[in-house]
Amino acid sequence: METTFNEQDSIKVITEMIENSKSKIRDNGFFYLIWGWLVLVASVMNFVLLQIGFEQAWLPWPILMTGGGIASGIAGYRLGKKAKAKTMFDTAMIYLWYGFLVTLLIILFTTSSGKISWNVSNALIISLYGLGTFVSGGILKFKPLIIGGIISWALAIATLFVPEIYSLLMVAVSIIVSYLIPGYMLKSRNKNLGHV
Repeated sequence: METTFNEQDSIKVITEMIENSKSKIRDNGFFYLIWGWLVLVASVMNFVLLQIGFEQAWLPWPILMTGGGIASGIAGYRLGKKAKAKTMFDTAMIYLWYGFLVTLLIILFTTSSGKISWNVSNALIISLYGLGTFVSGGILKFKPLIIGGIISWALAIATLFVPEIYSLLMVAVSIIVSYLIPGYMLKSRNKNLGHV
């Protein structure tokens, strides 16, 4: 039995794919906000704990990042189940952020083994934030992410010239401009477009 695929079916499929992509853009705002807040809190807490002389000042990172990983995993799973179709953009974003994660882990492993300083590590991580948001902004055609990425690259260079302890504050500034501000703008834009 042969099925026919007419113009209306074609338009319906295209419309569904566009709506699915719009929904994904809204949902991406969630990930920028959750990771933005977690990294901001972890970097500021790490800085404050170092200032007061707490021996395990690094503790906010594994605690908050583990929580973020679990929340992101659950949210990503739910989004995947809701998705009607997987677009080329979805695939590009998945590869981008998995590549981001692997590169981040390599940087952290290299730093933990004493091969590079935390100052250099934080500059590399800020550069990675810049890359992730710059490319995401291009894929989503969302300029605030692109601008946040460019500012993060500038902050990464500046981080190399500040005392090591202040590199944590540079991470905080970077995450504000590359994740939080664009994340809230993305959320607001999609709310105004009628996506609740």
